[in-house]
Amino acid sequence: MKKHQDIVKRVLFTMMILFVYALGQQIMLPGFDITLARKIMSHNSLLQMFGLTTGGQMNLPTLLSLGLGPYMTAMIVWQAIQSLDIRAINNMSVRQSGVLQRFVTLVLATLQGIVMVYYLQDAIKPLYLISDNINLGPSVAVLILVTGAMFALYIGNENAIFGFGGTIALIIPGILMNLPHAFLYGYGTDRMKMTPVSISIAVVVTVVVFLMGIMVFRAERRIPIQRPSLESSFSDSYLPLPFLAAGAMPFMFLNMLFILPAQVVSALGYQYTDVGQFIINQINYNHWPGIIAYAFIILFLGFAFGLINISPSKVARQLKERGDYVYHTAPGDATEALIMPRLHN
Repeated sequence: MKKHQDIVKRVLFTMMILFVYALGQQIMLPGFDITLARKIMSHNSLLQMFGLTTGGQMNLPTLLSLGLGPYMTAMIVWQAIQSLDIRAINNMSVRQSGVLQRFVTLVLATLQGIVMVYYLQDAIKPLYLISDNINLGPSVAVLILVTGAMFALYIGNENAIFGFGGTIALIIPGILMNLPHAFLYGYGTDRMKMTPVSISIAVVVTVVVFLMGIMVFRAERRIPIQRPSLESSFSDSYLPLPFLAAGAMPFMFLNMLFILPAQVVSALGYQYTDVGQFIINQINYNHWPGIIAYAFIILFLGFAFGLINISPSKVARQLKERGDYVYHTAPGDATEALIMPRLHN
């Protein structure tokens, strides 16, 4: 009975956290022309895609617009650092690594806040407190956005302790609120035609992709290893290498990187040049240059996140330290060289 009560308390706590998070994404920042901000952000596919990916609310300037975006990006950066197998990083205590992760989150939140304010600068009303020559409006907006991001991290950590789903559970409200727009407009501003045929095709494709994704996610390669320190059935074991070593991360960031070139061209004012026109018109889903670029990006992300998630050098070092080895392969560098091609082929 006590166990059930604990489950109920955790569920209720998570629901409360999600409500607070969703409410924070509806509180508009002061000093903004909301109508103009909405118009500006409706044409910014990059920030909308980033918000959809990380559960943020990037289509409007709200208290929790950044959401867990800075934290998720910081975790990717931290995993990349850990994959380098630096001894000083490996020897850090949990407290030390936690402080460093929060510092990285703070830096990334500041950078993402500056980018968002840059796009919305025309919608920010002037704020003069010290001098008529110093407009504090953009700085205050960045400060509030960063504060909101750190608050999102705080309540996410509280949910990890007292609720269900950990910190990542907070991306659920943002994703659910962004789904209707994603279904109706995709990655553009033109509303797609929703017919019974198109809806049926979308449902069938979604189910097929979902089932295939489960099969691929569960598949793994197995490299037989010897464990001489164990005198049991576990002495003949294997090293599991997931077939999809990168997980879902490449697909989460694929579309955001794909539309990045066109956004950079427009932001720099080169959209009317020959090169700018080529990038905007050709690097999309309907032309061969765009299809090739799309394939290149997903291969690159798959390779990068695969290395981050499963560091061959770290795996080889751990096998060597435990006294385990692969048949006919020397421990250390030779084992790393054996794992690397099997991780990405």
